[in-house]
Amino acid sequence: MKTLKSFMLLVGILLGSTAFYSCLDDNDDYYDFLWGSTPAIVTVKPLSESTYYMQLDDSTTLYPANQVFPGQLKEIRALIRFKDDEKKEPGYDRTVQLVTLDTLLTKSIAPDLGPENDSYYGTDKLALNLAGGWSKTGVWIEDGYITFDFYIQRGYNDNVKHFLNLVQTNSADPYELEFRHNAYGDIDSSIRPSAGLVSFKLDKLPSTEGKTVKLKIKYKSFVSNDYNTVELDYKSKDTVDTEE
Repeated sequence: MKTLKSFMLLVGILLGSTAFYSCLDDNDDYYDFLWGSTPAIVTVKPLSESTYYMQLDDSTTLYPANQVFPGQLKEIRALIRFKDDEKKEPGYDRTVQLVTLDTLLTKSIAPDLGPENDSYYGTDKLALNLAGGWSKTGVWIEDGYITFDFYIQRGYNDNVKHFLNLVQTNSADPYELEFRHNAYGDIDSSIRPSAGLVSFKLDKLPSTEGKTVKLKIKYKSFVSNDYNTVELDYKSKDTVDTEE
């Protein structure tokens, strides 16, 4: 379950569209409400055009009693702060009050472009946050998504949007992927790296048919100045065991 007791400071960019909500008008009341709230990364799951619930992990559902809306309502990963609500919404594990909601950049796995991979998806370096509170490896899988807690080096031009993708490059092994970064020339190693979070939906991967396989993620690191590979245990969502 991806929650933090102390909130992680995102330095620089979140690399997604950001929304900020408060259910209280007075600033003092708001900060009192913020204190003691729990940060978490969830999947926003639409129920209709105007209602949704949130999947906290593979088995825990949250229903927001204060239905604030993250822009266009669609399934997307989000970074939230919440407090448990005394009320109980039937059919959900927990009812909560949302304090903040920031949508994360949420994408599908990108196709292999062969010799054009480098020019399109880029070969710029990045690093996984091994000291973050979300995961010891800086990357984890839950609810059919893989999420990266990462750093990139960037320059002074805030108008340049960096391009991040998870690319399927090995036709012989569909569970071997590359985390790619295209900075479009906007890199200055003298500047403190910017942190971000990004999620990719894994529904394009073949079913593991109830088995647990190794999902290999290759990326070019500015820490080791070389290619690194991280391996995760993966069972496709259609066969993930859930608690009753």
